[in-house]
Amino acid sequence: MTRWWGEPGTAAGGGTRMPPDLARSRPDGLGSRRRFLGLAAGAIWLLGETPRPAGAAAPRRHSGALDDRDAASPLERLHRPRLEVPIVAGDGAKVPVVIRMDHPMEPSHHITTIHVTNESDPVPSKGVFHLSPANGQVYLSFQCRMHTGRSVVTATAECTRDGRWSASRPITIPDGVGGCASPAPTRVAPQEVGAPVIRVPELLKRGLVRRDALVLVQILMRHPSRTGLALREGRFVQESEPLYVQTIEVRYGAEPLSRFELTSALSDNPFIGFRVRARHRGPLRVVVTSSRGERFEASRDLPLA
Repeated sequence: MTRWWGEPGTAAGGGTRMPPDLARSRPDGLGSRRRFLGLAAGAIWLLGETPRPAGAAAPRRHSGALDDRDAASPLERLHRPRLEVPIVAGDGAKVPVVIRMDHPMEPSHHITTIHVTNESDPVPSKGVFHLSPANGQVYLSFQCRMHTGRSVVTATAECTRDGRWSASRPITIPDGVGGCASPAPTRVAPQEVGAPVIRVPELLKRGLVRRDALVLVQILMRHPSRTGLALREGRFVQESEPLYVQTIEVRYGAEPLSRFELTSALSDNPFIGFRVRARHRGPLRVVVTSSRGERFEASRDLPLA
């Protein structure tokens, strides 16, 4: 298996207490989409255009709804990311994004990368998420910053066999609630930063997870995420150095599981969800690195029934 990063040091235990704002909004279990997406107050869900392969000379488009699976070919149904964003987001600093796919996650045929972008924003990349067969399923949830106005969010998936495929969805951020202008502090108070917390809802419910089950894992962390940009006379100006969580590396036992390469477009206090297939007992280890070189670690055992 490809190793995307160097060997981390010994993981620290447990992390710190969850920030109050995350404690109020965190999902309660595996069926958590409604609660997660509820973070964008009043959001209306979009069933927009069907995704297309990225980079095609003559892009194929379909007029069917997102869940109209019969309108696409079997190859498209296998590779289309299901991108979920609100039509109208109530807070541009915390826009919820969910990506799902039905694609296999086998060593010879799997999705290696999901890249989320909004080309209209001053920070277009919302994150590059590297996955492995050990994830078992393509599922990602997180929150990010977007600017005011109508724009388009795109998720691009890369397959080991069939190249890149994209899905795009329009979104509107009302005037006055844009999230891209966010000055970065020179100094961060100790209470604003904490070690990551690894949360496994299945363990909270049952104390064990079933072997080979697809398990939701959530990483929560108290940490500012600021672009360092200011909006001056309709233009963005870089007034300070950005501050954000730059990378999150996840291991399952001794093997790399996922690597997330993030940007200053990530929301404050990151809350990221993904899947892992519970094939063996072993710790989940997380190493987080900030844009200023700070390193944070956490570990949680994954006991099997």
